[in-house]
Amino acid sequence: MKRILIVDDSSMIRLVVSKAAKKAGYDIVEASNGKEGLEQLTKNEQISLILSDINMPIMDGIETVSYTHLRAHETREDL
Repeated sequence: MKRILIVDDSSMIRLVVSKAAKKAGYDIVEASNGKEGLEQLTKNEQISLILSDINMPIMDGIETVSYTHLRAHETREDL
């Protein structure tokens, strides 16, 4: 089953998006800010899609996506 990571500081937005995605057959992982999103991404390697808010506390969506993009291009030697 495809897994989606939903990152948003609004619990209501996460609930609405999560319900729609579950109804469509997706497995859902949630986080309330970018830092938590990256932690979830580390724990759940089978994430197929990240849906992220841009304006969030602690780490915003742009920082999260930038960091995720950089991590995706690391080699094992870099770790």
